[in-house]
Amino acid sequence: MRPSLRKLHRILSPYLFVLVAVSAVTGVAYRAGKKWFGMDGQTGQSVMEWHTGEWLGPALSPFYVLLTGTALVFLIVSGAVMLWQRAGRGVARTWHRVLGAVLLLPLAATALTGMLYKAGQSWFGISEETADLLMTIHEGAWLGRSLKVYYSVVMGCGLLALGSFGLALLRRKKR
Repeated sequence: MRPSLRKLHRILSPYLFVLVAVSAVTGVAYRAGKKWFGMDGQTGQSVMEWHTGEWLGPALSPFYVLLTGTALVFLIVSGAVMLWQRAGRGVARTWHRVLGAVLLLPLAATALTGMLYKAGQSWFGISEETADLLMTIHEGAWLGRSLKVYYSVVMGCGLLALGSFGLALLRRKKR
């Protein structure tokens, strides 16, 4: 018997959330640290090594990014399918659904462009123009130089809130 998408989402989400939470925290730390707190280049590089999996080495880093991005895309797609199913009750469920609906497209764009950028740079030798376009979308630079930090903070904190509400739902379900 095949598990339903809902059940698969519930089973895998706590584990996948760990991966995407590391990416969210390091992405926000890098962008906000550079813009608001004067993070130096060496610290920024260390944070970015965690964000991109460079700590695994150049051969494994693209796989780390693909795994993290695919985890987020799975959570987005399986969550989106459930958005149109029965609503359920409770504050955590309501916030989880609202945040999921609001962040669905921006998170998907961020995940996909991050994966395409890393794979393109590592394996396919994409042009500098393509790499710049992917990073412009990934980090919210299309909003302008002064607003991209806010995009990163909203996406990262939104993802952490979404995961926290989801974990609260799982704890409630187990009782």
